Amino acid sequence: MRLFVASSFEPAFTASVKAIADYAAANAGRGAVKWVAPENFHLTYAFLGDLPGAEQAVKGIDAGLAGLKAFDVSLGGFGVFPSARRPSVLWVGIGEGAQELRALADKLAAGLAEAGLMFENRFEPHVTIGRVKGELPDNFTRRVADFAPAKRARSRVASVELMESALTPAGPVYRQVYSRCLL
Repeated sequence: MRLFVASSFEPAFTASVKAIADYAAANAGRGAVKWVAPENFHLTYAFLGDLPGAEQAVKGIDAGLAGLKAFDVSLGGFGVFPSARRPSVLWVGIGEGAQELRALADKLAAGLAEAGLMFENRFEPHVTIGRVKGELPDNFTRRVADFAPAKRARSRVASVELMESALTPAGPVYRQVYSRCLL
């Protein structure tokens, strides 16, 4: 099983992220970006990779989230990884609630490590909207960054899910394996 740990969003938040992605797509140039489908927008806390089963991950999630409460997040600005000169990932950040997300990710990382799972722990609160495949226009990043603040949205982070990712020629297909509600 190819597994990752994530949280999803309320529909209004997803709609605002989609509006930014649609604006970016209209300005990116044909074929320059592989866009993430809106139903796949999420926050990834940990990519666990291929595991024989989910039991170890479920144990780690439960340990890491013990006592944590639900909280709200707001939509932040637009950005790219690794740099504006060589973007490979396009994303929308989290504004309010980013610190709470980092604390949640740290506790999850500790729980998952305690359960014996190894993974790269470099959490940055963001929603990936696309992966760059070709040349972007010179002013692309600035234009989308100027547009993004107009799309305001909030969402409650009330659960954390263990997700399975199946890679297909049409793109990844996600399936929820486990969900843990926050208090």
